[in-house]
Amino acid sequence: MYIEVAAHRGNVALCPENTMPAFVSAYEIGADMIELDLRMTKDGEIVLMHDMDISRTTDLSGRVRDLTLEELKKADAGIKKGEEFKGTRIPTLKEFLEYVSKQDERMQFNFEFKDYFRDGEEFAKTCADRIIALIDSYGLWERSFVNSFDGALLRYIEEKYDGRFRLHGFYPYSILGEVKPEKLYCACLWRHEKVTGPVNPEEDFEALKAEGVHPRFFATFHPLYSK
Repeated sequence: MYIEVAAHRGNVALCPENTMPAFVSAYEIGADMIELDLRMTKDGEIVLMHDMDISRTTDLSGRVRDLTLEELKKADAGIKKGEEFKGTRIPTLKEFLEYVSKQDERMQFNFEFKDYFRDGEEFAKTCADRIIALIDSYGLWERSFVNSFDGALLRYIEEKYDGRFRLHGFYPYSILGEVKPEKLYCACLWRHEKVTGPVNPEEDFEALKAEGVHPRFFATFHPLYSK
């Protein structure tokens, strides 16, 4: 059985997360998929950033949604990983798509939408629509997944776009909130005690399979992980 491996935020073992060096390295090591996080700036640009605030991964601070793209581009997104990455900038989704559109067509993509309804429904909808339109323009959806911890956002995308995207959620479904889409393509098995406790029991895998949902498993060498 072949097990597909996704490079979570790129090859973060060697490179700063959600940066172009991390994605280039993911191709070089032969990953099957790249997972990346997407947020919208104050001026409506889509950038690659996991956290709401940029202080953990860059030398500046501030919420992505409160900063313009020009302001975000002043941040050094590599220096905290190592001196050799000094000067690495936060990439835009367009920059990422320009690169991958010229690479091996075998690679798959898992786009995680990080602007949630609970932080502003209209902002989240606008962000999602702009992400989808941009990826559409590069014709990459056949190799891609829509991923979110926000079930309401996934439901919005499912209904507005007539179910044409492969939706990636999380299990137990309570993680998604009070709303979940009608049909998930796949779901990551998620245990709150994952750092010190066991992996998901077999019945979790079987429960997803019984619904026709592809089970996936998240593994990391990092001692802590936050969604």
